[in-house]
Amino acid sequence: MACSSNTYRITIVGAGIIGLTTACTILKEYAANENLQLTILSEKFSPDTTGDISAGFWEPYGLNAVDERILRWAGYTYDIFLSEFFSTKAARAGIIKLPSYSLQGYNGQNIKDDETTKKPEFLKLVRHSHSLDQHELAMFDHLKPKSGFVMVSVAVEVRKYLPQLLRFLSEDSRVKFIKKKIHSLIELKDKADVVINCTGLASRDLVGDQTLRPARGQVLRVHAPWIKSVYTFDTEDGFGYVIPQGDTVVLGGTFQLNDWNTKPVASDTQKILRMCSKALPALEQIRHGKVQVGLRPYRDNGVRLEHEKTSIDMNVVHCYGHSGAGVTLSWGCAKDVVDIVKTLLPPKSKRQDNLLEHEKLWRLIPNFEYVVLKAKI
Repeated sequence: MACSSNTYRITIVGAGIIGLTTACTILKEYAANENLQLTILSEKFSPDTTGDISAGFWEPYGLNAVDERILRWAGYTYDIFLSEFFSTKAARAGIIKLPSYSLQGYNGQNIKDDETTKKPEFLKLVRHSHSLDQHELAMFDHLKPKSGFVMVSVAVEVRKYLPQLLRFLSEDSRVKFIKKKIHSLIELKDKADVVINCTGLASRDLVGDQTLRPARGQVLRVHAPWIKSVYTFDTEDGFGYVIPQGDTVVLGGTFQLNDWNTKPVASDTQKILRMCSKALPALEQIRHGKVQVGLRPYRDNGVRLEHEKTSIDMNVVHCYGHSGAGVTLSWGCAKDVVDIVKTLLPPKSKRQDNLLEHEKLWRLIPNFEYVVLKAKI
């Protein structure tokens, strides 16, 4: 494909976890291309994205199906996050490795008989997992689950992670940011050789995809420093979860399809506290917390990741519809998106280096606002 003035012009629309991981992957693959012009255009940037509200827990969640494609994306992303945890990035990027207990059924209810021993396919992707035996299930006897499993997973504090990606991207002179809302991708015609659509729920209007629907999520962030593991569980009120982050614990949640309300609902907050207190009774003491609401981009047909040659001769690569699994699939989807872009705009040979894979994707940039405290002896 011919490029204007021998310049590779790539525009990413959307600056959430999908858009920014895609941008970082582009910089990796086009490291030797000084003629790259990468534009990130978005109505919202961190801390105002849907991802900033999320608990950032790695697990394929809220999808209509977990197929081989989803597993491939999730596995690649898991490996990146885990390697970042064992690197200098962990603290500033908000990456935590922790055990996760998933409990199925409540008081012998809310579960089909054929699901009692069923292990999800994604367990084969993690470093360690096993089904809970009767002795382990007895720890949760107050819930009386019928089955469960534990795995080693990762929680990414997105409100810390996205700013670090942005800092890395902003250090590259080939990258520019535009804060703007567009109403049609046609507005970018002749302004980019390839447009990458990472707009999440906004794609419903932007490209007319009516299979996209909001899945409203309300969560409560509380101070509960004694909680060091993830817990997901069934209760008589529905499905709940408890997910620790750096200085807060996220209690959830709701998954309300076709609900566009972005304001907190008091009855939802009460329900969340009631469910989470069933699992961890000490949470009954919680009286205060920060209530947040986000709209997940649920798509009836699953994630859309494909190239489209539009009727007006635009090259668009779509990547949206991740529902509650945007963090979980992020780096894997970014890799596939950029593989498509490379067929349209072949990059120069990559510079050789001995960096670890996660360091090739992005690196910490010094932030002099951080204050180093020296211990008094």
